[in-house]
Amino acid sequence: MSDRKIVYTVQFNDSMAGSKCKYVLKQTLPAAIYVSTDELKDLRRLKKLNSVFPRFVDIEVPTEKANSFDVFLRGVPKIEDNANLPIHYRYHAPHRVNRFASVHVPKSIIYINCPRNEEVILEKYTKFDSSIKYCLNFDQLTINPQTNESINDDSCNWMLLQQAYHAKSSLTANIPLGNKNAYTRVLYGTIFISWFAALWSVFHIFRQLERVKYKLSKQYENNANTHRGN
Repeated sequence: MSDRKIVYTVQFNDSMAGSKCKYVLKQTLPAAIYVSTDELKDLRRLKKLNSVFPRFVDIEVPTEKANSFDVFLRGVPKIEDNANLPIHYRYHAPHRVNRFASVHVPKSIIYINCPRNEEVILEKYTKFDSSIKYCLNFDQLTINPQTNESINDDSCNWMLLQQAYHAKSSLTANIPLGNKNAYTRVLYGTIFISWFAALWSVFHIFRQLERVKYKLSKQYENNANTHRGN
């Protein structure tokens, strides 16, 4: 995980790369992290990232009032497939003691969906259990074990892939926190500066008005003297 994005490298063996399967990578993002839906829409439009995400993400709400959510990255098995998920950190409330908040990103989970005639062959080369199927709902961003075996739908043909996971960098970020002990000083300091700026602005406006009045009166006197001379 870099400063502003999570970098994924998904690798499949030769048998999977040549199959007609498709996969989704499920990434749960904690409350302290959010994504820009406009940014992800642009990346999808430019075909740089095929992702499914919530329709609305409130980017203004602080961490303490936010909830975790899931993002799905879609792809097809390749020898190596790369994806970059842009992320942003939310505002944290100030703390009296701590100077940093530790934010941990959970490991991603991969589900795979293969044609029925390829499942038996792929079981010989890949670790997944085809007896347990999952139903994926992109509209609700949910994927749950299939409870009704009579459903013969492609959306309920997903299998959990047992992946070999390797993190190249830490999945934990330290977010700076404000000093809550300084809240009172900052509050009264801000009020004082605001009042001082307001009073100075009023004083400056009155001085400008006096100058304008003085110039107008001088101009009036000059015009009057000119008329008397004529």
